[in-house]
Amino acid sequence: MLRLVALRLLAFVPTLLAASLVLFVAINVVPGSAARSALGIDATPQAIARFEAENGLDRPLYLQYGDWLGKVLHGDFGTSFQSHVPVGPEILARLPVTLELAVLAFLIANLIAVPLGALAAWAHQRPADTAITLMATVFGAIPNFWLATLLILVLSIWLGWLPSGGYTPFFQDPLTNLEQMLMPALSLGIVSSALLTRIMRTGMLEVLSSDYVRTARAKGADGRTIVRRHALKNALIPYLTVGAVEFGFLFGGVVIIEDIFLLPGIGSFVLVGIINRDYPVLLAASLVVTVVVLTVNMLVDLAAALLDPRQAKAKAAA
Repeated sequence: MLRLVALRLLAFVPTLLAASLVLFVAINVVPGSAARSALGIDATPQAIARFEAENGLDRPLYLQYGDWLGKVLHGDFGTSFQSHVPVGPEILARLPVTLELAVLAFLIANLIAVPLGALAAWAHQRPADTAITLMATVFGAIPNFWLATLLILVLSIWLGWLPSGGYTPFFQDPLTNLEQMLMPALSLGIVSSALLTRIMRTGMLEVLSSDYVRTARAKGADGRTIVRRHALKNALIPYLTVGAVEFGFLFGGVVIIEDIFLLPGIGSFVLVGIINRDYPVLLAASLVVTVVVLTVNMLVDLAAALLDPRQAKAKAAA
């Protein structure tokens, strides 16, 4: 186990370097002018040239990357072109909001996917399986921003049960915080549960058709015991792997949802950065998302190793 953790931590550095290079090139080669976005459409050529010189945008791309990377290694993520605030502290202040939203959405997705996926596999080719598969297909086809709008219309405007937006820190008022975060989390979690339900169903079907499950049935074990004690644990191993990827999508895909519900997270910050081609904001946010995804993947590998120690030995040997 310790060897697996060490290998994953060692892989962090080259992975982050590769990701930062790809992100830097991708953001900088997109057509458009960061200077014109920051200064406005009426900016003179002289003002644009002065802005690019002050921010090093007139230098070759590899020199810009070297300067940016050197500053990042010292904890300096630059200053926003638009708001002129240091990006690092701003991202750090917004990170808890986005993390809370992603974790709540992922929890909701799992509360839907695990029981329904297991039930669909147990009722394979029966009405319950068909209904759950159809529901997962419908959930997967719904855009999360459309679902967010529908939830606001029903739960906030029509019924008045939940606030339509805003944010209160959890430790300031836990109940208000959960009321404000519930609809955004549902918007993301319900859509995310579609893929996870199908993965859980597939994993359970594979496990339920294995020899040791047939042996347990032959010995008279009831269905609940087979699912709870034999099948579920092994079906969770591939499910966790896909779940880690899905959490990465959730964490990186909160941009529109945070803007709809007026949440002061990284997503709403990134949306302004995209509109204004604010390179420091986009690069810092992308790097934070990469770190979170790598960390979650490492934790999932450890969880899978606890469920099946043979996997830990295989990955450590590899």
